[in-house]
Amino acid sequence: MKKCGIFIFSFIIAILFSCGGNNNKIQSENSTEKDICISRFELHKKYKLSEMAENSPTLTLDISLPLVKTGNTTADENINRTISYTLFESNEASVEKACSEFAETRQKEYMEFLPDYLNGKEGEMPMIWLNNSYNISGEAEIGYNDYINYIILWDEFTGGAHPNSYYTVLNFNPATGEEVVLQDILKENYEEPLTALLVSTLAADLNVDNYKDIKSNGYLYPNADMYISNNYILEKEQIVFIYNKYDIAPYAMGDIIINISYEKLKDLLK
Repeated sequence: MKKCGIFIFSFIIAILFSCGGNNNKIQSENSTEKDICISRFELHKKYKLSEMAENSPTLTLDISLPLVKTGNTTADENINRTISYTLFESNEASVEKACSEFAETRQKEYMEFLPDYLNGKEGEMPMIWLNNSYNISGEAEIGYNDYINYIILWDEFTGGAHPNSYYTVLNFNPATGEEVVLQDILKENYEEPLTALLVSTLAADLNVDNYKDIKSNGYLYPNADMYISNNYILEKEQIVFIYNKYDIAPYAMGDIIINISYEKLKDLLK
């Protein structure tokens, strides 16, 4: 992942410690009352489109996700239900079950390609498109105000010119399991000054002077203005705004990352 097409996405490193058995523990620097335990769920499946063909196309699913346990049953259900719905459009409170159901559904859908494959209808669908894959990975870490940052990378290929990948970030209050949004930490009417900060920071990252120069460098579409991404990590020292491919620039520009420190946001913080 790139920052403005140049910088390496280095902040996705979870702070993971031992929590007994095969689990991991994230402990807040400022909290001794409760440890947030993380165990990792893995699902790896590979399905051949045709068991009769030696070189059959395949559907590959590789999923690796952290499972959050706060010690509060209601909070845990809220967190995991949100993760399940965001990733798999499932209302399951169990990420493991939602993930397994997702794999079963993708397999059933994939098998619908079998007649085209057996009949060799390359004019309707290039055979290379039949090698489908889903790679979904996540990390969890403690961020601002002891909130849980849950960072997901979804990478898939289901036919077309290139794979599709994007990040999704969820921030949770460990006490309730509810999502934390910008309105929870910023004062009213933060939108305009925050947007201005995003523009000025992006300009500085690109070593340009103004909005016009940003557009001249290929960022922001001709008829679009900068907006506040709904994809952000509430890290301890800064908010990391993620713009996935195509959000504010063409695919070739990659993922765009804009970091805004809380020092710069001090007048907007509650």
